[in-house]
Amino acid sequence: MKYMLINRFKFPESSILMLTEEETDPYRIPTKHNIRMAMFWLVQGCQAGDSLVFHYSGHGSQQRNYTGDEVDGFDETLCPLDFETQGMIVDNEINATLVRPLPPGVKLHAIIDACHSGTVLDLPFLCRMDSEMFTSSGASDAAQYAQLEKLYIRM
Repeated sequence: MKYMLINRFKFPESSILMLTEEETDPYRIPTKHNIRMAMFWLVQGCQAGDSLVFHYSGHGSQQRNYTGDEVDGFDETLCPLDFETQGMIVDNEINATLVRPLPPGVKLHAIIDACHSGTVLDLPFLCRMDSEMFTSSGASDAAQYAQLEKLYIRM
């Protein structure tokens, strides 16, 4: 992702903050606190015309919602490295940190590779497209390509 942002989309490397488990710097490890701080950092000072990218690859989950603001009764969550001791990051917080503070004219591109990530931004609308979903995890290469070919033909 970092390579693509720098080389394909010309993001300056200084504008990219990446948290990984392999980091030796304790502030660059994907703990709950560090992910929260990174989300605040991302939106800080943004203005019309800015394009922001939030990418998360990791575990996602759900927890019971007690406030009644979820149709299905569950909040979607991101599971940071220390979620067993510090807790998960709930969709309401993600929305309050990444979505609501954005001024008009700012684009947020959120790429979430996690279970239960469909509504993790807690947006007030749901996009439904007339197409098929597919998964290629664990499938043979031939099966993956067959699904991709089918998808490209239909689009």
